[in-house]
Amino acid sequence: MTPDLQLDIERWFARKGVPQLIEGFSSESAMDRRAAPLISLWLVGGTVIYWGTRPDGSLQMNLAGIAATIVWMAVGWVVFSRLRGRSPRLRPSTFDLLDIVAIAALPAVPAAVIDGNPWEALQAFLGALTGVGVIYVIIGFGLIEIGAWAIERLWVQVTHTVELLARTLPVLLILVVFLLFATEMWEVAHTITWTELGLVLLLLLTVAALLVVITLRGELIAIEGREDDDGVLADAAGTPAGPLVETSEGDVVPAPPLTWLQRSNVALLVAVPQLLQAVAVGVAVMAFLVLLALIAIPSSVQLAWVGQPTRDIVAFVLLEELRTLSEEMVIVSAILGGIVGLYFCGLGITDATYRSEGFDREVEGVRRILAARALYVEALHARARTAA
Repeated sequence: MTPDLQLDIERWFARKGVPQLIEGFSSESAMDRRAAPLISLWLVGGTVIYWGTRPDGSLQMNLAGIAATIVWMAVGWVVFSRLRGRSPRLRPSTFDLLDIVAIAALPAVPAAVIDGNPWEALQAFLGALTGVGVIYVIIGFGLIEIGAWAIERLWVQVTHTVELLARTLPVLLILVVFLLFATEMWEVAHTITWTELGLVLLLLLTVAALLVVITLRGELIAIEGREDDDGVLADAAGTPAGPLVETSEGDVVPAPPLTWLQRSNVALLVAVPQLLQAVAVGVAVMAFLVLLALIAIPSSVQLAWVGQPTRDIVAFVLLEELRTLSEEMVIVSAILGGIVGLYFCGLGITDATYRSEGFDREVEGVRRILAARALYVEALHARARTAA
């Protein structure tokens, strides 16, 4: 395998949203190099939004606070690096635990001084530490690459979702329209806050993700354990690893088992499109229910169902009756849309008709990616043995 071919394969892994399959991607030094720019952006962004400003401060005061905080953090990191006897750049070979703690502590002092509250130092430290942790999760699971890949496929997924929705929506509407006119739903919606609604929708999304991951697990075990060399070579032939098929002589050395990071990356690769479909369906159903409720449920009926004044967002007159887009209407529609999205996600991975048009295609893509990985890893090992 030439360096150019290796680069092509690794770039293809990244474009497909599985950068963890690149050998060495999850090593500590590689992750720290990728994390350093994002950590720098987080420190600057956190300073502008939180640590270097006060809500009651003037523009000039906040600009001075931002500048002072950034200078403090830069000088602090230089001094810390000199004390540890290394370059002050925010890109050492690796970050150890002391480095992470020091990075999180940089905004603590200026945040406490600017806000005039010593407890602000602890909040700034914990906030910065949380941000660094999130960055490492993003880097470790390749979420940036998966997000870019998902955006590229968004239009295809939307088109596919519309086709499936057109076939399933008439049946689903029988249930959701019935629930839309249930008084109990509106009574509950009146007591729910936006935060609670977000938690409910997050729970539904989490259940959908678990359904996909659990279903994928069996498929992934079968793919990792496949022994049909001809099938592996055929799957890899249509990938950038195709040139390695000619040098394999018909035999494929089994690739090392996937690490938990690699397996999680592959699971996200399959789960993201399915969840995007579920979200798209949920949003479409929610929009339909809001429109239906605006026409069929005037303000007086909402008031009777809730038993108290509704939390109105917009009010207007339609067909000589007062109509209101209330928070209760949005909450009821959002919950029902989320339930339909969850149902649709389950349908897409269990029903043979829908599965063949969505989930099975994603699994087939994983099969090709892992076939390419098998040849890629074997070529790297062969080159290492030759060099030794």
